[in-house]
Amino acid sequence: MGLETTVAVAGLLVGIVAAGFAWAPQRQAGREQGVALFVRVRGHLKGHRAELSTACAEGQTEHRADGELVLLTRPGWVPPRPQPLDAVRLTLRESRPDEQLDSCRADVSRYWPHGPGARRAESYSAAIEAYDRPGVWFNGPSYRLLDVTSPPAEHPGDGLALTFALGRYFDGLDTTEPLAYEEALRHLKGGTTPLRGPFRRGLGSPFALHRRAALPGVNTLTVRVENGGDGRPENGGAYFFMHRRAPGKVALAMDTTHVAPAGEFQPHADVLPVWRSDLDLWHNTMREYAEEFLGAPDAAGSGGVTLDYARDAPYADFARAVRDGRARVRFLGLGLDPLTWKPEICLVCVWDAAAFDEIFAGMGEHNEEGVLVVGARADDGYRGVPFTAENVLGYAGHPTTLPAGRACLTLAWRWRHELGLV
Repeated sequence: MGLETTVAVAGLLVGIVAAGFAWAPQRQAGREQGVALFVRVRGHLKGHRAELSTACAEGQTEHRADGELVLLTRPGWVPPRPQPLDAVRLTLRESRPDEQLDSCRADVSRYWPHGPGARRAESYSAAIEAYDRPGVWFNGPSYRLLDVTSPPAEHPGDGLALTFALGRYFDGLDTTEPLAYEEALRHLKGGTTPLRGPFRRGLGSPFALHRRAALPGVNTLTVRVENGGDGRPENGGAYFFMHRRAPGKVALAMDTTHVAPAGEFQPHADVLPVWRSDLDLWHNTMREYAEEFLGAPDAAGSGGVTLDYARDAPYADFARAVRDGRARVRFLGLGLDPLTWKPEICLVCVWDAAAFDEIFAGMGEHNEEGVLVVGARADDGYRGVPFTAENVLGYAGHPTTLPAGRACLTLAWRWRHELGLV
């Protein structure tokens, strides 16, 4: 290589290095802008979730078979009357190759910011962990809903058949919750027409559950009944409880109101026998009662100790109350959240006041996810909010109440006579 060539190559290398140094601040600025936008959109979602949800519900009336509910439903998803839990048949199977989630994650990756290493965050959960991590945060095992079979038209009172596979909490966060992020981003940028985001359009029908990780929530309206609950104040009556979800403590649906208890449909331990034994709506509800009403630590995770619902406190007390008829749990319906298309299972649990006051004597107003709306005191406990049209329909019609909570309240009021609440 001649001297002139050597000098030219050296000059070229110096130029490349200089250009790299010149571009470095711009790349850094671009990364910072991406992170700032992500945090801003998350904040916008927290502050405008009710508005976004209402717009999405109004834009999907063709998917609302039960017109009174803001949830998306198909015929048969809401029974003609409250049903015992064993009317709903639950099955667990392995997921199939066409139900994998890699392509779904890739379809939404455009929204996540680049990190310090110049690589884009690989998922919504990774971006939240890096830039907006809440107080309650873990990737626990979760049941993934894959198929819903409605009862035949000639037997509408028969229960639904629900088919699940096992997944992880972050699967839903990465492939279902981005629908809310996408709506918030478009709304923040001035978009006025909902449901037009490319990720949502790519998913197609909200009822194509296999195309994303559709992890159900189990939502239970708790009603405490005094003296038979005929609705007259002098004879006691019925009372219910709500939950205010605190910003900064939860990953989703921050600063909203919901029925209590409520949570993800999950096994309490990540071991094979429990995957099958905890495919049970009442098991899930008992654990949420322990956490949200009694302050017990979250029981869904990777611990090796498994629960004995018939012996371990307070679960044995809950189970005994149901067995003795002092607590009555009923299935109200199934629907999809209009903003996120997340499946929501709606239940009601009606407690005799004496049993409720005994079991929940240690109940507190605050828990790790927010504040319980407990109403007036009753002896050493809490009475709840009076189950009246003004209160029930007031919460059911308020946009800051989560759609699943609104559905529970609407259906409980619809069936108040069947449930013995008036």
